[in-house]
Amino acid sequence: MIARVASAAVGIPLVLAAVWAGAPWFSLLAATAASLGTLEFYRLAEGRDARPAVVLGIGWTLAFMVSGHQGGSLTTIALIGGGAAAFVWHQVTLLTRRSEESPPGFEDAVQDFAYTAAGAIYVGLPLSLALVLRAEVQGLEWILIVLLGAFATDTGAFFTGRAIGRRPMAPTISPGKTREGAVGGFVTGVAAVMAMVALFDLPVTIYESAVLGALVSVAGQAGDLVESMIKRAAGAKDAGGLIPGHGGILDRLDSVVFVIVVVYAFYIVVTF
Repeated sequence: MIARVASAAVGIPLVLAAVWAGAPWFSLLAATAASLGTLEFYRLAEGRDARPAVVLGIGWTLAFMVSGHQGGSLTTIALIGGGAAAFVWHQVTLLTRRSEESPPGFEDAVQDFAYTAAGAIYVGLPLSLALVLRAEVQGLEWILIVLLGAFATDTGAFFTGRAIGRRPMAPTISPGKTREGAVGGFVTGVAAVMAMVALFDLPVTIYESAVLGALVSVAGQAGDLVESMIKRAAGAKDAGGLIPGHGGILDRLDSVVFVIVVVYAFYIVVTF
């Protein structure tokens, strides 16, 4: 617990300072986190006997981040170009490994390509949207809703589950999570988002803020469960050990990458 609190005491002010400063500092922090998170994803994939193209995949992730820094104008090019490069790489690798005693087949190459693509898209694409959102009108406030909304949901679920949690929610995926905790996380997440919308004076009605809070809470908990499923499939407790008491970067981004997508989509719908 001491290590967990100490890591939070250092990490949270650093993240908030970068968010407050905006580009280029937020872009640099997001690109670093995306690269490390993608690397951790590939390490988990290797636990499933996959062979993702680690260097190429991280480069693909960084291409998304460059696009986000440029306002998202290059996202389509990054998506198609990175996908094409990764697919060609895995097919060429397949041909060069024909001399092995048990060479991989076409299905193996497709599976490896899928893991390479999944890592870049799962981590890099959502975080690139965070850079786009930060550059919009009241972008600082919208990013704070992403981060603090995810944090409120996670914290509410944790403490509610500890206090009154009895019924497991997904025992085969994450035995520690309970239905009571999920409800507590939902309530605290909705309340926190609605309070922030009012405090930040965002152009959102009270009903829309309730919908946004619900989306943030559900997305945050879904992201947590998805990462737990990935780790369980790889036989790992944590995605990494970079953050004492917390695990890896991916363990801190699991909720955020899902929340960013729904908040960005919500922003587009209500402001255009």
